Amino acid sequence: MAQENTNATEGYQMKTGWGTIAMLISATGMGLVPLFSRWATRTDMFDGTMGLNAGDSIGALMACGRMGMGVLFFVILMVATHKVKTFKELKLTPAIALGGLMIGMSLACYVTSTLLTTVANAVLFIYTGPVICVLAARIFRKEPMSGLQWICLLVVFIGMLFGEGLLGFGVGGQVFGLDFSLETSTPEFPQKGVGDAFGLLSGLFYGLSMFFNGYRKDADTTARGVWNFIFAVLGAGLITIILNSLGSQPGMENWALSVHFTTFNWIGAVLLWIICGPIALGFLLVAGRNLPAADYGTIAYWEVPVAIFVGLVVFGEALTVNTIIGGLMIIAGGAIPSVKGMVAERKAKQQEEIAENLTARIAEQEDIEGL
Repeated sequence: MAQENTNATEGYQMKTGWGTIAMLISATGMGLVPLFSRWATRTDMFDGTMGLNAGDSIGALMACGRMGMGVLFFVILMVATHKVKTFKELKLTPAIALGGLMIGMSLACYVTSTLLTTVANAVLFIYTGPVICVLAARIFRKEPMSGLQWICLLVVFIGMLFGEGLLGFGVGGQVFGLDFSLETSTPEFPQKGVGDAFGLLSGLFYGLSMFFNGYRKDADTTARGVWNFIFAVLGAGLITIILNSLGSQPGMENWALSVHFTTFNWIGAVLLWIICGPIALGFLLVAGRNLPAADYGTIAYWEVPVAIFVGLVVFGEALTVNTIIGGLMIIAGGAIPSVKGMVAERKAKQQEEIAENLTARIAEQEDIEGL
């Protein structure tokens, strides 16, 4: 999930090949969250009907561990790159704090969603975030929205309807129809409706995180990363406390944290915290340094097919035609503006190179004629 593209020094020559590989590794790590979250929490990793070896708020607690490993990684990176002084001199602003808080809340809701609904729904809903970011920028920063962006926003909304089964083929007993009767429970996911709601919340918080990260682009990436993940831990912790507190309410005891992990569960938890934490986040940092924002923002969508592949192959979650259509619409609606920006940037770069070559040739010809 990419946030910003900040080069550490002026004139740094980006290594786009290495940046692309790093982004693919990072997005793959992010896409494996459903695999490790279910490994870490389920009584039977492959059978959701067996329940969890903890309360339903365990997903948010898993996100706390992942964000905590992110703090550890960035602190080590800060010390290794001698940026402790830079960190101390960086002024903590509301935008930096809120960016971290929102991403922590987003991932707490996302991991919770992967445990309560299908992988496809969880990952598709969180990727409504980029569109929410565009809307927030339009409303609060008065940034203009092109006709293409409005169309993409509509496409993502329709894609959500398809993905949730509210619109599409065979809906409402029709060949093609619209029906707002939500399927809130299935044998494997008795709280599917709640899981879908957490998926939508994860997309909302993800978009707001991207919006707040649009401020203070002058901040050093590593120093800002430390603050981001400190507040991300607080955000995930806040969601954990709220959900756990629900367990004290009559009839909602399932939300209380009641952790009784097996050794197998702990192995999954550690893998989640490391692979989806420092490894994925570390390669994201490398990608951000070596790729233009539009490029790595687009490649970040690789997380979606990875997660859906996990749901399909590992957990046997069959994809419906409506889910596939909805997924393609959400991915397209989010990625097309980035692709357009990437193409425009490369065209501008090519024109600049052509102009520079032409200027050099003219100067060379003038020198020859001067002789």
